[in-house]
Amino acid sequence: MSGSPKVDAKGEKVKPVMRLSALVGPGNPKTQMPALVPPVLREVGKLAAGVASVSTSSGSATGNPRNKVALQPGRSLIDWIRLGTSGKDLTGLGSIAGTLSITKQELAKHNQKNDAWTAIRGRVYNITEYFSFHPGGEEELMKGAGVDATALFDQIHPWVNYEQILQKCLVGRLVAINPNIDTEALFFGEKRPSSLKSSNSSLEEPAGKPFGVSAEKQQLLKPPSMPTALPRFDWIQKLDFITIIFYTKAFSNPLVEINPPFNDQTVLICLIYDGIVFKNELVFHEKIRWPCDVNVTIETGKVEFVFKKTSSGIWENYGVLTQRSKSANAALSAQVKTGYVLKRKMSVNHNTWLLQFERQDRKKTLIPIGKHVRVFGTVNGEEISRSYTPVPDNLLDKFVPSSTVGEGVCLMVKRYPEGRISRFITDQKSEDKVQFSKPLGAMDLKTIERRETFLLLAAGTGITPMLGLIMFLLERRIKKCQFLRLLFFNKTEADIPLKRQLEELEELDKRFKMDNVLSQAAESWRGHRGHINASLVQNSLQEHLKDTGYTIKDIFCFICGPPVFNQLAVEELDKLSIGESQIFVFDG
Repeated sequence: MSGSPKVDAKGEKVKPVMRLSALVGPGNPKTQMPALVPPVLREVGKLAAGVASVSTSSGSATGNPRNKVALQPGRSLIDWIRLGTSGKDLTGLGSIAGTLSITKQELAKHNQKNDAWTAIRGRVYNITEYFSFHPGGEEELMKGAGVDATALFDQIHPWVNYEQILQKCLVGRLVAINPNIDTEALFFGEKRPSSLKSSNSSLEEPAGKPFGVSAEKQQLLKPPSMPTALPRFDWIQKLDFITIIFYTKAFSNPLVEINPPFNDQTVLICLIYDGIVFKNELVFHEKIRWPCDVNVTIETGKVEFVFKKTSSGIWENYGVLTQRSKSANAALSAQVKTGYVLKRKMSVNHNTWLLQFERQDRKKTLIPIGKHVRVFGTVNGEEISRSYTPVPDNLLDKFVPSSTVGEGVCLMVKRYPEGRISRFITDQKSEDKVQFSKPLGAMDLKTIERRETFLLLAAGTGITPMLGLIMFLLERRIKKCQFLRLLFFNKTEADIPLKRQLEELEELDKRFKMDNVLSQAAESWRGHRGHINASLVQNSLQEHLKDTGYTIKDIFCFICGPPVFNQLAVEELDKLSIGESQIFVFDG
């Protein structure tokens, strides 16, 4: 009878239990989760149907009543979701997380409580941080450490949404063969005939001893090439904002482009690095506002996009992300022209200007550090162009390190009496339109990843690529820049661009030191005089390295100026035993 109390097999009364899934699920409209809830509860709601049904039906989150444990305060499912959305790296792998191919041999090495990986249905997770959150206890979870736990998982609770619970712990995929293995040695052995080693050489079979493996079969035996690893994705939200995060490679120095949202909901984010274009189309769960803030941490490869929500509240999820990749075409980039509009113009000195441009199409673009753009103009019916390196837009206000990207592209242009393109650019007025190429240049920040002390040699507007470098180097946190010396060559004191801003930075950060050198100095000038020479550089380096523990072999040098200056600088550095491996010359 429906009114009679339920009894178990022993004849004892069973206490009614209200399921959490019934409280928050769509089947109970009277108890629907309210629209405004703490940031993690909607995420918990998606997990409730699986997790709660287990805990209420058997008294154990593992499906085994003997293994139920009392979790410590702060170790609930809500706390786990909150930890996952806090931005903490639960994989311990940084930007490469989610991209690795793990063999069972490698998986088996991670079988300790302080280093535990497990595999479920072909995916490998780092469960080290999850031990104290597991309702079934640490001992039960350790059974899956270092092994493929799919069968064990299916035996105990196959209905639990493990992909949602462990999404921030994903290491990569489980594979049968290490993709880095020498597949030729695997299939042919170490003593196979040498004529097989080169696919370009003709295959000649020794008389009476055929190889038994044709060229066609060799191609069939070779595993397909591994796809390019897409940048790892993450997201964090607050009531009014949602932050989208992509992890590129450390020091990848990406070109970042983002389109304004279509229908206030769909954005296209392009990340270009290592010769690959990564297109990320994101359809948000709800509508967002434009523009967004972009923050880039070059040292780790982390790129953040912060969007303001149209309506305050917590979303159930971020939406849908589609990622694609293709090879970048450098030759095409040099030919593609993009329209920009002049938004702000400021005099630097008697013949140099700062000009801030924004894209006509309202897209946001981040030019990689050390890259230049080609500026196009038309004078008397003839198209002319010249390369310029963008400078940090905080020069327009206060020149201090910042990872936040401005609204456009800022150029510093010196006006020459006979310079057609420089006169064309500096003649522009507010809202005038100019065309730029895509970013160009061979600068690779990975060459200085392990360097800590630097010398910058700049002449005139050759200071432009140095400005972005200075900001980046002083902002580094993992391997901090210890000493940064700038030798700045100009004709007269009036010619020195940004003298005040650079002196303020020198006062703000004692790691940075600037020496101005003038070739046509007035009698009242108290600083260095002349042109670049080995003696001048050596004296500056001796002061630079004094009592630091560093030697001249630890120095890395950047050079930028007119071609004659660049050539002379390399020759003078060579006299000091500073060779090519310690030098990068900006040559636009």
